[in-house]
Amino acid sequence: MDTIQELMDAGEVLVIDGGMGTELERRGVPMDAQSWAGSALKTHPDLIRTIHRDFIDAGADILIANSYAAAPHVLRHAGFSEAEALALNRLSCDLVREAVAEAAPDRRIWIAGSLSSFYAGLSAWPSLDEARRSYALQAETLAAAGCDLLVMEMMLDITLSPLAVGAATATGLPVWVGFSVRTSNGQVLGLNDRTDLEFERIRDDCLGAGDAHAAGIMHSEMSDTPPGLDRLKEVWSGPLFAYPHSGSFRMPNWQFDDEVKPDAFAREAASYLDRGVTAIGGCCGMSPHHIAALSRRLGRDGRS
Repeated sequence: MDTIQELMDAGEVLVIDGGMGTELERRGVPMDAQSWAGSALKTHPDLIRTIHRDFIDAGADILIANSYAAAPHVLRHAGFSEAEALALNRLSCDLVREAVAEAAPDRRIWIAGSLSSFYAGLSAWPSLDEARRSYALQAETLAAAGCDLLVMEMMLDITLSPLAVGAATATGLPVWVGFSVRTSNGQVLGLNDRTDLEFERIRDDCLGAGDAHAAGIMHSEMSDTPPGLDRLKEVWSGPLFAYPHSGSFRMPNWQFDDEVKPDAFAREAASYLDRGVTAIGGCCGMSPHHIAALSRRLGRDGRS
């Protein structure tokens, strides 16, 4: 059977799922003031499994485990010990695997573990030593739990993000580096409204921190994604992916404002193929309906 890397290298188009945290919120799950959707692994595991199933039914080939905000240095502030945090990371992978077994046992679906630049409450910045240990433990746990690849989500700084990339690379699993960007006065910057950090610096520091197997733009406005991809391609010639968001964030809740409709999302996302993208999906605000629309647009068998 072809590996995911072989498929992407051959130009096979793969569908990534949509936003897990925002889908939990949309379905009534309270978001934690420190760990956003990370604590839902403890409180609502059955719903997480159901949402994974819904993305499978929508046609997703790649499912991202709900480990984005579940690093030990984040969950510590939500009242979880290091051992409990790692157990929840294992559970995040188990829930994906169970959803695949229930909904599509005969389909090849890849499980991606997520490491991110998220820090507790968007205010509790970890020390470098704590972050380095936390990312290493999280990456090792996700790899041991059977993930097929690790996705670096919201790489938008030059402090935490390179540490996450290095920890993921050390596992030996394929590593996808996902950058989050915004544009301002014609410049592409990291998606951080507290500082104007040029994307090129973030890009170079993160790609230099480990061996990436794919790189892309994710959790960015749809209008900012193409210029981000163009800047990324200036130095990256490997497989590309993209999964934009819709709406905005005000901790701890996603704001479903200016929400893009599924067909409009699918039309725009499919246009990324012209920039060489071979794995496409959605991030925050993008529901199974959005992924189903994308699957139909790509001639796939997604069901809404």
